Amino acid sequence: MRFIKEHSDLPVPRVFAYEVDDKNLVGAAFILMELLPGSVAMDALGGYEVHRGVIPRKYRENFYRSVAKCHVQLTSLRLPKIGTIVRNCEGGYDCGPLPGIGGPFDTATAFFEAWADSVKFKWDKERIMNMMQRGPIPGEKMVEIIENFPSQLKAMASRLSTCNEGPFPLTHDDFLHSNIMVDEGSFDVTGIIDWEGACTVPCELVAFPDFLTAMPVSFDLPQKYDRHGQPLDEELQEVWRERGDYIEMVRSMEHADSLLSTCLSSKKIQAIAYSYGAYTSVGKLGFYDRVIKELDVLG
Repeated sequence: MRFIKEHSDLPVPRVFAYEVDDKNLVGAAFILMELLPGSVAMDALGGYEVHRGVIPRKYRENFYRSVAKCHVQLTSLRLPKIGTIVRNCEGGYDCGPLPGIGGPFDTATAFFEAWADSVKFKWDKERIMNMMQRGPIPGEKMVEIIENFPSQLKAMASRLSTCNEGPFPLTHDDFLHSNIMVDEGSFDVTGIIDWEGACTVPCELVAFPDFLTAMPVSFDLPQKYDRHGQPLDEELQEVWRERGDYIEMVRSMEHADSLLSTCLSSKKIQAIAYSYGAYTSVGKLGFYDRVIKELDVLG
């Protein structure tokens, strides 16, 4: 948070003091930081009980535009390595290891290889088999798909990134409307909170805010799309339209470079980013094998 505050205009709380363990006068880990104005977007205007976790339509365009402005600034913060942000003894900032993976990493290739060697899927074989009892393919096949994905991704790690040696952009690990504060009158962003998962990542993991997440076609059931690859579901059609609008908002705010809009527009990058998150954080069952084939075709 201090790194972000010192290097951008992003609305993050100012940190006054902190201790990361209980070896201090108060006997507990703590953080003292600035109180930001507004409410988290998820809770604004009646919250989940009224809007079911969806941004009210009349505020959506302004909210998305305000988030896009923040997103551009966030992605413009870059460091030479992939990892967490740590303070060095000179008072500057370096990259440290990523929990469960290691590092820091000098290249995107090294990161993806280390991820493949260390990742554990959320569900075991028995749970996957139970979840697939009424699935579109046999449970054994889904287990095989899930077990093979890390090694398949590792095999193509050296071909995944178009910016293998960085510098690497900063990302918020949970960039959604429960961590974005807004003014309830306009839905302009007044703050972004919960930065504990922030880190620099390969460009291939730069993704949409979570409230605009959509599966790649290759990951999803084929029968949900027409012969042109367009979604049949009206709600998903709307998400696709909003994603396109968001990309245009990002483009209109980019100045130094177009990294964010390029990543969001790339079918390949978004397939990698979605599959990585689905496998690592969610434990989502899906056609990871078809994603691998798509990545192979896209080069």
